[in-house]
Amino acid sequence: MEVARSANKAVTPVAKAAVQAAEQIITPSLKTAGGAAAAGLALAAANPAAAICGAVAVGGLAIVAAPAVVTAPFLAVAGFTPLGPAAGTLAAAVQAANVAAGGIFAVLQSAAMGGYGVSAVAAAGQAVGGAVAAAGGAGAVLLGKKKN
Repeated sequence: MEVARSANKAVTPVAKAAVQAAEQIITPSLKTAGGAAAAGLALAAANPAAAICGAVAVGGLAIVAAPAVVTAPFLAVAGFTPLGPAAGTLAAAVQAANVAAGGIFAVLQSAAMGGYGVSAVAAAGQAVGGAVAAAGGAGAVLLGKKKN
């Protein structure tokens, strides 16, 4: 028990010093972040259309960074599943029309199954995300300019 008290006494000053050092580093950053957030909210309130375009641009960049966030639900809604086309879905209806091997249907189904189509579908998702980001960014810039 005495050893534990001694260890606690030795660790406590070190822990306090670590907490103080962390506070000295983190506190100014939190103040800066709070100021930036307040400035961003003021800017958005003054020009909501530009803020919306900026949000669209950020969403597009998120799609570029993680295309599966969009492509996986798209594939699932269309009926492409890891086990094959789901009955009663668009994918099943297209498959019933006698699809060609290596076509778009095959690539989408492969992507749903984790095969060679993953990279093609991800690239398509990233292209769409890039276009969305570019459109949102352009809108933010155009709407953000003050009219004189």
